[in-house]
Amino acid sequence: MLVSMPFSSPHYPNLALGLLKPLAEQAGAVCDVRYFSLDYLDALGADPYASLTEPSIYMAQAGEWVFAAAADSRLDPDSAGFFTDVLLRDHPDAYRPVLLLALIAARQGAADFIERCLDSVDWGRYALVGFTTSFQQTMASLALARGIKGRHPSITIVLGGANCQDAMGLELLAQYPFIDAVCLGEGEHAFAEIVRRTPADTALDGIPGVATRGQPAPAAADRTDVEVLPYPDFAAFFAQHAASPAAAAFPPAVVFETARGCWWGAKHHCTFCGLNGTSMAFRSKSQDRAYDELAYLVTRHGVADVANADNILDMAYFQKFLPRLAASPLNLLIYYEAKANLRPEQIDILARAGVRKIQAGIETLDTTLLKLMRKGSTGLQNVQTLKLAAEAGIYIEWLALCGFPGETAAEYDRIAAILPALRHRQPPAAFLRARADRFSPYFDRPAEFGVTLEPLPAYRHIYGGDADAQARLGYHFAMRSPALDEISTYTADTAREYVHWRDHQAVSALWFEQDTVHDRRWGWEAADEALAPAAAALLNMAWHIVPWVQVVHDLGEHHHALEQAAAELERRGWLLREGGQVLALPLRQPGFCAAPGITEIREAIGRPLTLAAE
Repeated sequence: MLVSMPFSSPHYPNLALGLLKPLAEQAGAVCDVRYFSLDYLDALGADPYASLTEPSIYMAQAGEWVFAAAADSRLDPDSAGFFTDVLLRDHPDAYRPVLLLALIAARQGAADFIERCLDSVDWGRYALVGFTTSFQQTMASLALARGIKGRHPSITIVLGGANCQDAMGLELLAQYPFIDAVCLGEGEHAFAEIVRRTPADTALDGIPGVATRGQPAPAAADRTDVEVLPYPDFAAFFAQHAASPAAAAFPPAVVFETARGCWWGAKHHCTFCGLNGTSMAFRSKSQDRAYDELAYLVTRHGVADVANADNILDMAYFQKFLPRLAASPLNLLIYYEAKANLRPEQIDILARAGVRKIQAGIETLDTTLLKLMRKGSTGLQNVQTLKLAAEAGIYIEWLALCGFPGETAAEYDRIAAILPALRHRQPPAAFLRARADRFSPYFDRPAEFGVTLEPLPAYRHIYGGDADAQARLGYHFAMRSPALDEISTYTADTAREYVHWRDHQAVSALWFEQDTVHDRRWGWEAADEALAPAAAALLNMAWHIVPWVQVVHDLGEHHHALEQAAAELERRGWLLREGGQVLALPLRQPGFCAAPGITEIREAIGRPLTLAAE
C-alpha cells in the first residue's frame, strides 16, 4: 500500500504515489493507495484543516508539531513550548485564540486519529507500506508507520519524498527504528526494485538511492528518464475525494509533470534555493508526450484545473507544446513555475494556452538584490512581468524576500519608493526573510557568505534526539550575521509599503485608454487625464520595457517635450525608469484595470484582452 498522510493539500493528488502505483503493478504487485490526508480532513473539518495549513504559518511547521508526540515517545505530548518559542516569537500574527485552540485540539486528537487509521485497514494483507513525505507529512507518516510496525512487525516500511533526501533520510532511518528503508532521492527505479524483492523476503541492501539499517550509505539514486515514466494513476485520490464530505470545499485538480531539475540552477544556482537537492540536472518530456499525457489526465478525471509539478518551465515548450495547447479545445486553467524575465510574446502564448497562474520567482523588485540571489533578472523586468501578466489575465503568485548576505538599506529604500506606484498590480503573498534551505549555496557554504546557520526553532519541538540530530533532519535554516540582525530596522519602511499594497490592491486601479490615464490607486489623487502628445506617445511606446535612447530616436518630433513628459509621468507614478530603460505602468485596454484575482480570471476566460504581443 502507498500512503499519503496529513497535511497534504486536499486539492491535489500526490504525483509520486500516482507514478509509483503503476510502476509497482508493472513489477508484479497489487498496489492500493490511501489518502489518509482526506480522512483527516473529514475528521477535523474543512475550516480547521485550512487554518492549520495557512501559508503564513508554514515555517512554524504546525502540521508536524500536531503529530510529533504521536510519532516519537521521547516528546512530551503536553508541552506548550511550541506556542512561545515558535508561534509567539516568529509568527505573532498567528498567535490568536482560534488558531491556538485548533492546534491544541488537533494535537490532542492526533493519537486517536492514528488508531482509527490502523483500525480502518486490514494491514495484514500487505507486505510493504510506502509513505510519501513532502512538506508537513513527516511526523504523521512516522506516527502511522510506528503503529503499523507495532501491530505487524513483518511489514516492510519504506519512506520517500522531499523530506527524505540525502542526510535527512539517513537521519530518519537512524532515529526511528520502525523504518526499514528510505529512498534518498528520485525513487522510481528504487521503489520498483524494492517491490520486486519484498515477496521473496530478499534484503533491500545495495539498491542505489535506498538506505537500509546497518548498511553504509548507498550509491546515488539512478536518475529517472521522465520520457518513459507511465502516466500517473490518480484514481484512488479522485474516488476518495468524491466520497469525502469535507473535500467539497477544496475543488480537485490534476497534477502533471513535464520536467525535472532546473536548467537555470544548473548554470547559476540561486543562492537561497534548496530545490532539486539531489537532482539538479534538467530533463524534460518530449512536447508530444507532454501534451498527450495532459489531455489524458484532464479527460480521464473530468477537471479543468491543472497544477504543474516542474520547478521551471522548459523554454523549448514555447515552440510546440504551448501553441498546441492554445489551439486545443481543452480550455484549462494551468499553474506553472517559470523564470520572471519572460518576454511579452511568451506571456501572450502562456495566456492563450490556459496558463493562468504562474509562480514566477520574482522575489524582489530591486536589481541589486536580484544579483545577490543570482536570479538572472532585473527589477524592471519583474515589474514588467507583473504588468503584462495582469493585462493577459494571468495571476502571479510570489513572495517578497529580504535578508540576503551583502544587502544594504539602500536597496530597500529604492523598493519602498516604487511600491506606491504598483498598488494596482498583484502584491506578494508576504514579505519574508530569506532562508538557507538545505542544498542551497547559502547552506552548503555559509562562511563564503559571512553567515552562520540556525535550524528552525520548531525542529526542537518536532524531533527527538539531540540538537545535531535535529539539524540533520531539518530542511529550513535561518541565516545570522551582525548586519542581518539589523534587518527589521532597515526594512521597516518597505514592510509598511508592502502591507499597504496588500491591503489596498482590491480598491486600486490604473489604466490607459485612448491617450487618457485613469488613476484609482489608493493613496494617489484620483485622475482621468488626457495626455499631451509627447506623454501619450511615450506611454504608448513603453507598454513594454524600451531603452530611453530608442524612445528619443523613434519619437524625435517630440524630442524637446520628452524629458519633461517623462519626469511628470514618473512623478505621477505612471512611468518607471531604471538603467536607461523605461516602462509604462498603466494597464492597456481592453481588459483589466488592475491585476485580477483567480475568480476574475476564471470569469474572463474567452473575453477579449490586451495580450502582451499586440
